[in-house]
Amino acid sequence: MIPFKSLYSFVAEKHIMSEQNKQERIRKIYQMLFEMASGNLQFQIANLDEEDEIDQIALKLNQIASNIKETILKVGHVIPQFTYQNLVQHTFILDKNLIILSFSPSVLTTLSYNPEDLLKKPISRIMTQKSAKDWEVIKFEKTNTNNINTVVLLNLLDKNNQIYPSYFNVSSLINCDKIIVSGITTDLQDYTYRIPINTLKKTENVSIVQNVYDYILNNLEEPLPSIKELAKKFGTNDFKLKEDFRNKFNTSIYKFYTDERLKRATYLIQKTEIPIKEIAFICGFNDYNNFSKAFKKKYNYPPSALKRDF
Repeated sequence: MIPFKSLYSFVAEKHIMSEQNKQERIRKIYQMLFEMASGNLQFQIANLDEEDEIDQIALKLNQIASNIKETILKVGHVIPQFTYQNLVQHTFILDKNLIILSFSPSVLTTLSYNPEDLLKKPISRIMTQKSAKDWEVIKFEKTNTNNINTVVLLNLLDKNNQIYPSYFNVSSLINCDKIIVSGITTDLQDYTYRIPINTLKKTENVSIVQNVYDYILNNLEEPLPSIKELAKKFGTNDFKLKEDFRNKFNTSIYKFYTDERLKRATYLIQKTEIPIKEIAFICGFNDYNNFSKAFKKKYNYPPSALKRDF
């Protein structure tokens, strides 16, 4: 007979393992949603039990991702992946009455306003009605305390009333009556262009371009295979692959690969403390001089000139 204490420990351990497994599967669902939102429709959740309630959600997400990909390819689009380069930080500086005094350049780019549309205006004018009501709570706090330090979800509106939701940190400055409102949102301005008519007519051609595009983005740290190797890998010939890729992206495969590595390097330089030489290696450049030359050729200044925000 198993001692009661040992039996209790066994049951408790099983329960803990079950809960951990459940949490891990729920985490995978959130990851799947993030990957789908980022344009990675190849991500799938594996080893699912059709009878399990949580796994049923994952099965539906797998099917939705497959359906979206199939439909988009049929109508002649390559599905873009939106990652780190589309994160944009918006910062507003307000006076003691919460009137806009200044803002980061990204505000104009993303929200399509002119400076005169914003300067000396209440920030609530570019919020949805619900966010404007939430903002009233902050105004009330401001009148009752000299220090504000809170996080609030605000839905900003661009000039066309498109909503940009983001969590913003609202905080007072020390020895100053100014207020900083700062948050991060996404800006998908690099959305893929529609494939020109009479090019890439067949779904299989679009699928090949999609697969090459995904392969490059998922292997930026690795050397790019030759065009012949890529063509063989994805079941086409090198001439057709080069032509179809250029028709879609108006650039060569190699230039696309290099530009995406430099985008990743730019982000890492600005947002991390990693030494620039290590970033060059992380982004697939085995020689720092080659990295520096490629960077300067694209941006007209060396990587060391980038401001590091950490």
